[in-house]
Amino acid sequence: MDLGLSGKAAIVTGASDGIGKAAAYRMAAEGASVALVSRTRSDLEAVAAEISGETGSTVIAA
Repeated sequence: MDLGLSGKAAIVTGASDGIGKAAAYRMAAEGASVALVSRTRSDLEAVAAEISGETGSTVIAA
């Protein structure tokens, strides 16, 4: 499915697990650059590395 996100930027809150993580993954898979936000930064850094590695998109823990 093409969501038209290629080249766009997204901020996803609650991104360390569950729906937030899934949404961030899908946006990155569509070509968006994604900033992840959550209460626990160490969890976010691991999720950012995982999503970036699998999708090739820029993903940061903010």
